[in-house]
Amino acid sequence: MKNQTLQLAVLTTSLAVFSVMAASYYVGPGGRDDQVGSIEAPFATLERARDAVRAAKTDGVAGPHDVVLLPGRYSLSASFKLGAADAGTASAPVVYRAAEAGTARLLGSTAIPAAAFQPVTDAAVLALLEPAAAAKVLVADLAALGFPAQKEIIARAGGGTTELPELFCNEERMQLARWPDTDWAEVETIIDGGAVPRTGKATASEHPGGIFQYKEDRPARWSVERGIWLRGYWCFDWSESVIKASMLDSAQKRIGLSAPHTYGLRQGNPSPRRWYALNLLEELTRPGEFYVDAAANKLYFWPPADLATARVSLTTNKGALIELDGADDVWLQGLLLEEAGSGISVQNSSRVRIEGCTVRNMHHLGIELRGGREHEVRSCDVHDTGTGGISLFAGDYKTLTRGDSLIENCHIWRFAVHKLTYSNGITLAGVGNTARHNLLHDAPHMAVGGGGNDNIFEYNIVRHVCLAADDSGAYYKGRNPARRGNIVRYNFWHSIGKPMGHGVAAVYFDDGDGGDAVIGNLFFRCGDPGKGSFGTVFSHGGHDLLADNNIFIECKRPLGSSPWNDKRWRDAMNSKLYQDRLTKEVDIRVPPYTTHYPALVGYFDEKLKEPRVSPARRNLLVMCAEPKSGNWQLDDSNWITEEDPGFVDINGGDFNFKADAAVFKHIPGFEPLPLAKMGLYVDRWRRQVEREEWTLPPPRPLPPLKQLRAAARGPVAPKGNAPVFGATRIAAAPRIDGVVDEAEWGGLPAAGAMVLAHHYDGTAVPANRQSRAWLRYDDQALYVLVRSSIDPATSLSGNTWGSDDAVELAVRPLPAAGAALAPAAQRPLISVVRAYGNGFLWFGMTPDAADDPLNQEPAPCAFAASRPAPGEWVAELAIPFSKIDLAAGQPGRCAFNITVRKAKDDLWVMWESTRGHSFNADAAGILEWK
Repeated sequence: MKNQTLQLAVLTTSLAVFSVMAASYYVGPGGRDDQVGSIEAPFATLERARDAVRAAKTDGVAGPHDVVLLPGRYSLSASFKLGAADAGTASAPVVYRAAEAGTARLLGSTAIPAAAFQPVTDAAVLALLEPAAAAKVLVADLAALGFPAQKEIIARAGGGTTELPELFCNEERMQLARWPDTDWAEVETIIDGGAVPRTGKATASEHPGGIFQYKEDRPARWSVERGIWLRGYWCFDWSESVIKASMLDSAQKRIGLSAPHTYGLRQGNPSPRRWYALNLLEELTRPGEFYVDAAANKLYFWPPADLATARVSLTTNKGALIELDGADDVWLQGLLLEEAGSGISVQNSSRVRIEGCTVRNMHHLGIELRGGREHEVRSCDVHDTGTGGISLFAGDYKTLTRGDSLIENCHIWRFAVHKLTYSNGITLAGVGNTARHNLLHDAPHMAVGGGGNDNIFEYNIVRHVCLAADDSGAYYKGRNPARRGNIVRYNFWHSIGKPMGHGVAAVYFDDGDGGDAVIGNLFFRCGDPGKGSFGTVFSHGGHDLLADNNIFIECKRPLGSSPWNDKRWRDAMNSKLYQDRLTKEVDIRVPPYTTHYPALVGYFDEKLKEPRVSPARRNLLVMCAEPKSGNWQLDDSNWITEEDPGFVDINGGDFNFKADAAVFKHIPGFEPLPLAKMGLYVDRWRRQVEREEWTLPPPRPLPPLKQLRAAARGPVAPKGNAPVFGATRIAAAPRIDGVVDEAEWGGLPAAGAMVLAHHYDGTAVPANRQSRAWLRYDDQALYVLVRSSIDPATSLSGNTWGSDDAVELAVRPLPAAGAALAPAAQRPLISVVRAYGNGFLWFGMTPDAADDPLNQEPAPCAFAASRPAPGEWVAELAIPFSKIDLAAGQPGRCAFNITVRKAKDDLWVMWESTRGHSFNADAAGILEWK
């Protein structure tokens, strides 16, 4: 009896301790906040449950604390916020979870009842609709339903996220009425490039974003007064934005833009400039489209489903559904979050776990974690978001303190609905973080933003991204050599990019980036070299990268690079941008950077005799067109073959190796890739994983890349009888706008022009097809004006060298008169500028006329074209001396040539005949400075 009494006492004490240690609360759609929060009498709101947890903690209940959301919809008109008062501890977290994963739905939208939608009776509106649509489109008076006044679309021309209405039907996003219904319209001609904020170019025009001409008749139906918003790639195919129209001239088929795009309105990439219009009542032409009349607060909608059974909802909560700030040790499990500004925002918190959640149909990000350490996002589905999937920043750059945070086993797709560029599926920033076993797919631009230190991207599958952007990479990082030590390993990449002109990569290190490694990846049909030096793994201006033990299958150029010459490297490192990033934001000259990254010791020192290269070893290149470009160094451990190297089933997509595969003979030490571990896996939250059926066509050997090359020969000194031309100094830079103002150019006397009268073979060009150029300069730049006579039937719509009309400048700095030429390997490169009649500007560099110039970013060069008469076109250019290896203020003499390509006449009109490549400045003349 005494023993039983003792046991009872121990049990009672244990239960009492447990009751003090833990607490559970329930929330349900049918609950009330004046109830106790039990499963039988749940709370109605998350805020009430949060307050109950706070009270329990005040009463000494240490936790863990468990808030359980019963199945149903929870409408959140504002963010559910958790702060320091709501934090748990590492041993006793505060958990907010669904009773059953996916059944507790948190929504930031408000439902619109079916009865609110009525047939359109307003005659003015019916007149704008197409007859087929007039009978189908319904209207709802949002004001009568109690919705706040709808705001006009907030367009951010500089590339920020456009704020626009979001309508859903049965959990699917509806489309703002647009034209064309799918794909893009193309700019016919750029009439006025407008202002260029990036370069500081201003304009006094009432259409500061510029003016372009379109082709079709459809825009004649639209009205600027009702509002026209245009989404477009206005300069580069890696930077789109929405801009409101300020003018529509249907007679001339011209549209003016009310605000300038960051890079202006110009032909920055080879492909045509493209655009579409949105939120136009006149273009509400098919099921699933809608239009919001902000002034009248009315919604026009063509339902794609029977409204009697459909749920139609409009996003009203423009913030995050759940916000954590300073709330450590909070776990979110099994929740479904949808139809809001964003899903989950975590700031200044640590050890936050987000597990088994679905985040969908957000205007902005799905999940963001910024600050703190040891976060985990596991087994979540994030899709149909506006500006990205999951963004993680943890750790400290100055001290290189690790964030030790994780994104794992997440499925992320369609994550760039509203901002088509730089809306990453995963942003992996900070120090010492990892993203692994994820599946990312279906996006117009990049999948992963990789800026950070010592981060690892591993065991992921990335496919079908970079489908509508140029000069892009599925994994991208750049413009900061301090961000290094990152590893991209054991990932499967396929179906990346499509040909658009400039080039696309699977892994892209940009603008001097270095110190990272790409190891053990499988690349299948990834990337496109475009017209330049792009490769599947690509480096622009960087070095000290490593490519090891990778497999490339049917990749046009597996390894690409566009290296910077010594001057451009020095200029970049000495620029304010890089000095700020490398010596102020962090300081790479001192520990911990010099101790953690020994390669940074002496990073700013001159290394003129040390090549900046990146090694590639033990890579397998199967059926590829060309192994590499630029400064990748492939040693004998790499194997290039057009045969099956021993895959289990090369045609069926099984890229594991047979035991006797030839690769092991040709590449000693080659390690088979862990293909079975790549991608999603089954766990507590992800109950099943359906492996995708391999339906891609079998690989086949690619033909060599098309390259036009002169007979190989080394660089030569300028010929002894080379003509000399003197550029004229001017006091103020001319405006580069395509409008010739003689006063801006200091007068344009015929006697002071450079006459372009020679064909490339030395024969004379007819007088009516000659061109003239005027060259001016100041301390910062060379300015060139070229007037060219052309056949009036000439079209200036293209931008392919040789096929379309263009002006080409070729410049190579020379030593002072009488000084000896440097050895060939140490001479400055030839800079080549090509300015096309359609407004496209191209820049490249080459060591000599034996190699085509390698494509480079043309900025900060400026260019504008115009056609003042059917038989003439004009090019105005500004070329900074720093871009062409000349000293500001005191430029030295140069080997120089100007060529005008006149395609319809099949003429190469030159200042001086080169009898070969037009960019062979050494075989042309000499430019001096008056």
